[in-house]
Order: sequence, then C-alpha cells, then structure tokens
Amino acid sequence: MKRFAVCLSILLFLGFSGLAGAAPMTLKMALGDPEDSEMGVVGHEFKKYVEEKSNGEIKVQLFFSGSLGDETETIHNVRKGTLDLSLVGIANTVPFVKNLGILTLPYLFNNLDEVVAATNGAPSELMNSYAVKGGFRILTWTYTDFRYLSNSKKPITKIDDVKGLKFRVPQSAVLLATYKAWGASPAPISWAETFTSLQQGVVDGQCYGYIGFRAMKFQEAKQKYITEVHYTYQLQPLIISERVFKKMTPEQQQLMVDAGKVAQEAVLKYQIEESGKAKEDLIKLGIQVSQLEDEEVWKKMAIDTVWPEMVDFVGGKDAINAFLKACGKEEWK
Repeated sequence: MKRFAVCLSILLFLGFSGLAGAAPMTLKMALGDPEDSEMGVVGHEFKKYVEEKSNGEIKVQLFFSGSLGDETETIHNVRKGTLDLSLVGIANTVPFVKNLGILTLPYLFNNLDEVVAATNGAPSELMNSYAVKGGFRILTWTYTDFRYLSNSKKPITKIDDVKGLKFRVPQSAVLLATYKAWGASPAPISWAETFTSLQQGVVDGQCYGYIGFRAMKFQEAKQKYITEVHYTYQLQPLIISERVFKKMTPEQQQLMVDAGKVAQEAVLKYQIEESGKAKEDLIKLGIQVSQLEDEEVWKKMAIDTVWPEMVDFVGGKDAINAFLKACGKEEWK
C-alpha cells in the first residue's frame, strides 16, 4: 500500500506538471485584406480579447493579405477543420451556403443603420443557422462600407457612363448579374489578383469601400475615379470551423462568441470614424469622387432584373422573406 501511494503521488505530480507546462491552444486566423484595414481591426481586437480573457491559455495568430491562400481556399480549410478561423467577403461564402447570398442582393439595405440591424439579433441568428449547416459559424460581421465603383477611365454620374466598362467583381453570380443589368462588363477575378489586373488594364475598375481602397493603394493601380453607388454593403464575416468549435469546452466556446461581439463593435466604430478620413485622404491623392444623378434608375434596374433571376440561387423566395421579416422589412412580392 505504501508503494502504491508513492507511485500514485509521483503520477499525480507528473500529471499536474505536464498540465502546467502544456503549450497554449493556438488558433490561426486567415485575413484577406492588409493589416491597416477593417479586417486588421477585427483580427487584433479578437486576438486581444481572447488572449487576455483566457490568461494566455489560448493564442491567436493573424495572417494578413491572403498569406494562407485565397478566401475560397481558406473557407474550404475552415470547413475541413484544418484552419481555425477566416475573415472573408460574404460573396465567397455563397458557394458553400447559398442562403448567405441573400446578403448580396442589390439594394437590400438603404443605409448603415439597416445593415447593423440585420447583423445583430434575429436576422444574424437566422444567417448563422444556415452557416452552421455549411460547416462554420459566424462570430463577427465586419462592416466595410458600400461597394463604391472605381475606374481608370472617367467619372461615372449616370447609368449610361457605366456601359462598356469592365469591372472586377467577386466570384458572385448575384454581383455578376447586377453589373450586366446595368450594361457593364463584370469579370470575376480573385481578390489576390485584383491589384495586378487593374494595373495591367485587364479590367477598368473594381468596387470597394474607402478604407479598403486606401489600404490596397488602388490609386497606384490606375484608379482615378470613385462613384458612390449604394447597391450592396460589403459584409465580411469572421468564421470559425464548426469542427474546431465543437471540440472546445463550453467556456471556450463562449469566449469565442464574446470575442466576436467585441470585435464587431470595434470595427463598426472604426468604420464610422475612419471612412470619411479615408475619403479625404484619397481626394488629397487626386482621386475624383462623384455622386450619382440617377441612382433610382440603377436601383430599379437591379431589383427588377436581379432579384427574380437570382431568387433560387440564394435559397428561394421564402428564405428571402424570412430574412426580410427578421429585419422588420416588408416581404418581397
């Protein structure tokens, strides 16, 4: 008995010593944009919160500018569980979870207040229920402004100005259909290849918010003109692998959820404060900013053409109306 007690004491000591010296859990996060963008805010706020609240037991590594692969690749890896977290454009999630395509429908939102309402509470929970079935869950909605048009050729102030121009767009059937409805020529090009495509004249323009434009330095890729078109708000969800999430303790899972909320609040504040400054910076660099004279025409053409055409692609009319109802909006008839 005495020997047994001694052996047990040794085993317990070695066990506790091993735990004390155990390496912390390390989570890898892929981010498509540069560090000085909205993605940078989300990444650093999430990392800071997780590491502080876990007393360093969970570490978060950030990989910016697509260094772990393009967004489609990182979503694949998140779903497989070989990558923990990824921050991606909403359009790139649609091939995996088509109902998330509802958020890409043109003129779904009229302003930032509507966007914020749609990414919290019941609407956000509805979108997350779809995402989980696709192998990941959404922890944060990153606010990156409306996707304003930029181009190298001329100012755009009315619908006729856009005809014949070639624009880089995400690989999104909804966005492709929207540009075609306007008479423009959309080209689906990966984000990693966008700067070079603009610089080499493969396309005339692209679409992104002011902060993202500034971070990507698109003025160095022949982009001289920006037009404020409010057809779609660029949302970028921070997703976590459902396989990874399920392996966590309830306390760790709650930590992920809480960190996501903190990061979302921080990036909203950043967007509100910095978007105007980014616009001013670009104007100082010689970028010409224009407003549309006829945006109601753009809106009508997009809704009348794209919504009926893409209804099945984004999950059907019932799914669209379920989301509109959750947002407190009138149903689409």
